[in-house]
Amino acid sequence: MQNTITLSLPATKTLKFSLTLKFFWLLIIAAILSLSLVCVFQLNTYTREFYLINNQENRLQQLTQENKMLEINFSKANSLNNIGSYVENQAFEKVKQVEYIRVFESTVLAR
Repeated sequence: MQNTITLSLPATKTLKFSLTLKFFWLLIIAAILSLSLVCVFQLNTYTREFYLINNQENRLQQLTQENKMLEINFSKANSLNNIGSYVENQAFEKVKQVEYIRVFESTVLAR
């Protein structure tokens, strides 16, 4: 009897299957890592935009309050009491008699 060693066909399939399985797991790991990185970048972008929106809303509230204060101050400054006291403090004289300039039709002004 002769002893011969032969490589059977299922062993090559096992080798190909293990390489395919390694390649499959490599792709899975790469996909998980890439999706994790994308998730981190999206979370960073979301956090930054949320912070900016929050700052803008705070600024809007500050400007709204300043606008209300300016409207109140404007209405106080333009009240009739303040205008009356302003006129009294400016040393205006009360008019006693009004005199109008009369221009006759026959008069011509010359230098």
